[in-house]
Amino acid sequence: MNRLHDVMMAERILKTLRELSKQHKAKVVSANIRVGDMNEPKGVKMWLEKLGGNEFKDTKFKIMPVPLEVTCECGYSGGVGTVAHFHSPNPELEIACPACGGHGLELTSGKELEIVNVELEGGKSG
Repeated sequence: MNRLHDVMMAERILKTLRELSKQHKAKVVSANIRVGDMNEPKGVKMWLEKLGGNEFKDTKFKIMPVPLEVTCECGYSGGVGTVAHFHSPNPELEIACPACGGHGLELTSGKELEIVNVELEGGKSG
């Protein structure tokens, strides 16, 4: 994907974390986030840290990459390693089936963007 895509994903995560922080009147200490390989986990983490600024400077972002997996018309189901052309307009089209070399694939994992859990500190009691 491109930098704009990574920025938008990081902004979505930070928006959610800000809402949680405000709702619980607490600081976000850490966040565990699943990011599919199609979404460039390293890029998302970098932008979380850059865009988080002072508000999230002490927050620990733990990124859990989710590998690319596909099913193919030939019957193959499983991993495909990495995509060599993340920056193409449609990277899914660049993935070839490891079994038959075909492109009749359905992506079954690798596009995830999910906040798994968040640790808060100093929240309201009661």
